[in-house]
Amino acid sequence: MAKQDKRHVGIRAFGWLILLVAVVAPLVYLSIRESVVEVTAAPVTRGRVEQTVTAIASGTVMSKLDSLVASGFMGTVVGIPFEEGDRVEKDDVLVELNHVDLDAQVALAEANLRVGRSMLERARLAARIYKEIAETRVSQTGAQLKQAESDFGRVKALADRGALSTSDFDKAALALRVAEDSATAALASQRENLVRDEEIRSAEASIEQLEAAVAAAKATREKAFVRAPFDGVVARVIADLGASVTVGMPLVQLVRDEELYIEAPFDEANMADIKLGQKVRITLDAYRGEEFTGRVSFIWPVVQTLTQELTRTLNIKVVVEEDHERLLPGMSADLVIIVDEKEGVLFAPSEALMRQQYAYVIENGRAVRREVTTGIGNWETVEIRDGLKEGDVIITSLSIKELKDGVKVAVVDELEDQ
Repeated sequence: MAKQDKRHVGIRAFGWLILLVAVVAPLVYLSIRESVVEVTAAPVTRGRVEQTVTAIASGTVMSKLDSLVASGFMGTVVGIPFEEGDRVEKDDVLVELNHVDLDAQVALAEANLRVGRSMLERARLAARIYKEIAETRVSQTGAQLKQAESDFGRVKALADRGALSTSDFDKAALALRVAEDSATAALASQRENLVRDEEIRSAEASIEQLEAAVAAAKATREKAFVRAPFDGVVARVIADLGASVTVGMPLVQLVRDEELYIEAPFDEANMADIKLGQKVRITLDAYRGEEFTGRVSFIWPVVQTLTQELTRTLNIKVVVEEDHERLLPGMSADLVIIVDEKEGVLFAPSEALMRQQYAYVIENGRAVRREVTTGIGNWETVEIRDGLKEGDVIITSLSIKELKDGVKVAVVDELEDQ
């Protein structure tokens, strides 16, 4: 009986041992098995690498000429020959104000000018007639004086010989004096032409005043026609027919849709990297999936301080080199300036580098940490100068906590959300 009890005890102990082995063995196996970390990876290749600077905020498409064309006169709007969106040329009438009174003023000034010109012509004609009369008189009296002098000479010679009576001598002397007086009077009347010349000059000056009055009246009337100061597109018509406007009141917004540029803010920390003429990559919300090219055309000479954001920015202007006709003023645009670029260099994804100092290379299924030396780069790719070679596969999912030097890894296309 005692032997039988011992046998049962042994059987129960053996069963418990088997059960213990069955339970503990898997736990031991799991504890000693090496864990495998799933990672994403990419190869180190050769190609083109860019050093870029990105605007800290979206830029705006702007026009070099964007004007609110204002009225230079006070009046009532009687005509708006163009509509919003219409293209106009320089000096086209954009808005016409009532100019009936101004037309009357111009007509009055022109009538006064015609009267003045008529008076001038009359003065010139009178001067010409009097000049001809004076010249004729001078000529006639001169001939008469010459004849009287000749006659008096003969009479005097006869009188000196006692061959002529005293009365005949007196008649000849009187005739000479009359001829001399007539010649003197003719010369005096000829000098009166100087006065008539002065009257002509005065009339000519009056004409200048009247012409200036006409020009002033026309200039005032011209203010009733608000004209385009340059070729462009009517962006907005502010005035309404029948509305009363005052001097300086904006009536039309006119925009030149050529020579567009984009202005955007960049961090002042990038100021040393940005230069005139650098290539710019442009993307616009209005044309998703498309890329435009441009050049840095202007760098603001001052840094702007944004008090609310506590930032300092440098505004940059970029001219669009192609397809600029598809852009409209006011569009938003994202700018990336290419400050440096290299072709055919070794590069790796930026996300595969830890602080630009080291990377994890996959060798024999394990992550091996490598020190690297980098060159130019951006948020996508970085030039590798030393530490890696072409064809090396490096881990791109550096944010995995389990990742460390020597850990066993398995490459997957995409990591599951953690």
